[in-house]
Amino acid sequence: MVPGYRRPAFGGLSGAIILMGIFLPIAFGGFNLPIFFIALAASIFVGSLASGSPRSVYGSLYGALWMLILALFFITGSWIWFVIGGVLCGVLGSMTRPILASMGYVSTCGSAPATNRQPQQYYQPQEAYRPPEAPYQPYEQGYQPPRPETYQEGGQQYQYPPTTQYEEPQAQYPQQMPPQQ
Repeated sequence: MVPGYRRPAFGGLSGAIILMGIFLPIAFGGFNLPIFFIALAASIFVGSLASGSPRSVYGSLYGALWMLILALFFITGSWIWFVIGGVLCGVLGSMTRPILASMGYVSTCGSAPATNRQPQQYYQPQEAYRPPEAPYQPYEQGYQPPRPETYQEGGQQYQYPPTTQYEEPQAQYPQQMPPQQ
C-alpha cells in the first residue's frame, strides 16, 4: 500500500454509519443516545480504516472504546463503566507493541512497516573537529588575551612594549571581631 493513499470506500461508509446513527433512532420514536454512541464508535473505527495506517486503526480503538463506554453508561445509568473504561484503556495502552506487531508494524522510532524497513545510515565524520588550542596560562595570572608581538604603522614594523605584571590586590580581613553592643 502506498503511504498516504486513502481508501475512499471506508471514508464513505463511515459517513453513512454516522447518518444511520442519527436518523434510525429518530425514525423509531425519539433520539436514542446509546444507539447514537454505538454508531459513533463504529464510524470512528471504520473511518480509521480509510487511512490505511495501522497506527490510525490502533488509535481509533481508544475513541471507539469511549463511545461504547458512553453508550453503556446511558443504557445502565451506572458510573462504574467509566472506571472499567479507564482500566481497559490502561490494558490497551500496555498492549501497544503486540497489537501493532500483529498488524505488521513495529512501534519503535518511527512506524514504518516491517516489510519496508530499511537500515538507517549514520553520518560518520572523517576526522573529529578539534578547536585550536590556546597557550597555557596559569590561573593566578588572570586572563591575558594573546597579542601579536609586532604591529605595522606607516609601512614600518614596530615591537610592542613588554607588558608589566601587576600584583593582584588582596582583601584585608580583620583578625578579631569588633565588639558588639
